[in-house]
Amino acid sequence: PQESRGLPNHSTRQQQQQQQQQHFVTLGSLKRWGEQSEDDRGQPRPRPTDYSQFAPNVEAGPKHPVTPFPCDAQINNRFVIWEGDISQLKVDAITNSTDETLTEKNCVSKKIFGRAGAALTSAIVHDVRRCKTGEVRVTPGFFLPSKYIIHTVGPIYSEKYRTASEATLHACYRNVLYKARELGLRTVALCDISSVQRNFPPDTAAHIALRTVRRFLEQYRAEIVIVCLESNARSIYEVLAPLYFPRDALEERSALWQLPKDIGGLYGEPQLADRQIRIIHNPQHSVMIEADDDSDTSPHDLEMGSDVEYSNINLSLAAQLSGAAHSFTQMQGDLDRQRLLGDRPRMVYESVLDDGLEGIEHQE
Repeated sequence: PQESRGLPNHSTRQQQQQQQQQHFVTLGSLKRWGEQSEDDRGQPRPRPTDYSQFAPNVEAGPKHPVTPFPCDAQINNRFVIWEGDISQLKVDAITNSTDETLTEKNCVSKKIFGRAGAALTSAIVHDVRRCKTGEVRVTPGFFLPSKYIIHTVGPIYSEKYRTASEATLHACYRNVLYKARELGLRTVALCDISSVQRNFPPDTAAHIALRTVRRFLEQYRAEIVIVCLESNARSIYEVLAPLYFPRDALEERSALWQLPKDIGGLYGEPQLADRQIRIIHNPQHSVMIEADDDSDTSPHDLEMGSDVEYSNINLSLAAQLSGAAHSFTQMQGDLDRQRLLGDRPRMVYESVLDDGLEGIEHQE
């Protein structure tokens, strides 16, 4: 009956599994990042430029005084850049980049769904159903050599919403890694989540992926991360990887000049300078605290009620407001600093009200 309906019987499935096992790629066959002393053509790996010899002639100097990503052989031996079919990796988990309905057809998902079989499609339709951008969903690997598939939805890049796109892409990589950690998985393979059809700049996406992986491997010392790439993206990652995974002192010194100023936060997340809290010294803060009085008779608690006779204000408020606009245009310097330190010029009507209230309090 199974054959009449076009479904494979038990012996057919065993034959399929045996054929697939012939093409499995094990972790032991992959060369770790710290072990790569030459490229695919057998040539020694290119040596980076030693910018320190040009330091006396360069006014700007290095972008970072101290290396944020020191050389660590233990981390480099748990990081792999590999060009190949991610569905052939025999690891604990692989990554699938998809859309919110988990039905996107790209070069990665086609290989995964084709090798995993119809059971994966059934699980997506009946169990998982949807996944929001930046989040992850987990399914078994079914006929794949990997135990699990971690699905994630990458953002569509837009220059207008650049910061949001970069933060969401970081969330994709971070959520995949930490979900693998939560499941107790030791080896996880990452695909290029920022595919070409999402319009993400390749170099920007590579920086986000590399520093996120680096921070994860710094925090946890047992996991192994494999970045599985197509040939067009591998060259970009191999050029940028020494900045985050230096293999010797020369690469570490060169990274001080080549790393971007934004190297991310504690987890590699993009840092938004315009949203960071600025803390500055306020010399008037102590004076303001001493002057503040929580008693019921404090002049600072004076309420503008019906008991206050505004006729006691001798200055004419209406006559002075005409110069307020001119005073406002004379304000100079950092507005945030003026507001925090209280060194901005007082508006005319502010001085009028203060003088009037002081006269009322004196009479009382």
